[in-house]
Amino acid sequence: MKRVVIVGAGNVATHLGRALQNKNFVVSQIFSRTENSATQLASDLRVPFTTNLQSLDREADIYFYCVKDAVLCDVINKIDIPDALHVHTAGSLPLSIFESHLQYRRYGVFYPLQTFSKTRKVNFDEIPIFVEGNSSEVEEEIRQIAQTLSKRVFSSDSEQRKKIHLSAVFACNFVNHLFSIAEELVKTAGYSFDILLPLITETVNKLNELSPYDAQTGPAVRNDQNIIRQHLSLLENKPEFSEIYSVLSESIYRMYKKDIQTRE
Repeated sequence: MKRVVIVGAGNVATHLGRALQNKNFVVSQIFSRTENSATQLASDLRVPFTTNLQSLDREADIYFYCVKDAVLCDVINKIDIPDALHVHTAGSLPLSIFESHLQYRRYGVFYPLQTFSKTRKVNFDEIPIFVEGNSSEVEEEIRQIAQTLSKRVFSSDSEQRKKIHLSAVFACNFVNHLFSIAEELVKTAGYSFDILLPLITETVNKLNELSPYDAQTGPAVRNDQNIIRQHLSLLENKPEFSEIYSVLSESIYRMYKKDIQTRE
């Protein structure tokens, strides 16, 4: 059984810690800069915690770094445990972030492509995990760990992973922001967001059968300027929403312009 220290106590750390324990890895310690978050995750996993990097368990086999991108490099450089495997979980940061720590001999990336919230359960078995190592042997070691947790494991270099992370921002973060806008707008009509859930569910479900390109509907793909103008008039008091509507409508139109002209 591998002995693991999780550096971080946020959403990724929470779900990764649970998944590792479910597969009989020994999570020996949690680190977080804040005692509140460290206490919460340590209590959830029933393991010790520390808020002092100098007090890290030095006997672990693997150190998973699940901290914010902005502080990852600083945290890495403060941990001096050369014989262990060191792995970060960031989608947008390269493998080379470890290179400044010359004593690290085995390091890599373990990037789970999922949106995590502490209070919501996820099925780790279905999450795509992208792995990279500083040698073929290290990458294989990380791959074996990933395959213990998920059926969908892929090798990915740092440049590929940055593009995957970008696509995830469009597919998840931006889409969820649009849901927030939709919620605000539907409330102005006197209804709650749940009336949109069947529409959202069908939009996602049909992607099992159609490509996103083929699944597109709506006034922009039809170049229906009458409807677009009506919608923009309703957004006169929300210029930030109007700008988003216009930019997205124009983007959709440009993507489908040839198809529209063919149909016309």
